Amino acid sequence: MKIRLFSCLFAAVLSAVLLPSPFTSAVYASNSPSDPVIRAGISVSDLTNPYFVTMVRSIQDELSRHTNEKARFIVRSSAYNLERQIRQLDEFVAEKVDVIFLAATDEFQISDAVLRARKAGIPVVAVDVRAQGANFAVTTDNVQAGKVACYNLAEYIKGRGNIVIINGPPVSSVIERVSGCKRILADYPSIRIVSDSLNGTASYEGGLEAMAYALEAYQDISGVFTINDPTALGAEQAIRQSGKDVYIVSVDAARLP
Repeated sequence: MKIRLFSCLFAAVLSAVLLPSPFTSAVYASNSPSDPVIRAGISVSDLTNPYFVTMVRSIQDELSRHTNEKARFIVRSSAYNLERQIRQLDEFVAEKVDVIFLAATDEFQISDAVLRARKAGIPVVAVDVRAQGANFAVTTDNVQAGKVACYNLAEYIKGRGNIVIINGPPVSSVIERVSGCKRILADYPSIRIVSDSLNGTASYEGGLEAMAYALEAYQDISGVFTINDPTALGAEQAIRQSGKDVYIVSVDAARLP
């Protein structure tokens, strides 16, 4: 569902990016008879996560469609490492790409690199999470996503029990999902959040490790909220290995086609 929404929003954003403006002159500067190809730099958080793989494909499909398939892409994964992502943006500037799509590792600390790109005449589109200084932002309502997930969690466990929140990298989407979840769970006085600080690193391995620790550290866990599906799959594996029965909710639907 989120990817379909991104595709619809990309159409509007790309139309703006590809129109002449003070921010998009680089697009037309390189689009000359000798160099007719639009080039895009894409930096996302984790290319082992099906969600981000699908996001990259959506960007590529939309940009190709809006440029008559004359598009080339440089795709990078930041692995949630700020310094690595800063280098990637500087690489895109050095390669003189025409537009940058960015799933920021840090909403605020990436701003200097974003501004360097914009000073070079390259528009920056923030996707999935916000990035200070970006020309555009394409995001979903992550607070609402957390609310919906944890409402279902609370109802399933009949409004009582111990809950573990397996957190993740401190990007805006993760922070907002956890915030939405907590807002809903606050309406259930018989639900106790026993932990919200375990960082599952938004990965299968991180979810497995965080859940294994939680199962040892806390008694009678009734439910788990994880910030994305790879984390949930890791947590599921830890629960299966423990032989316990714990309900899991998550965000992204990354396993769906």
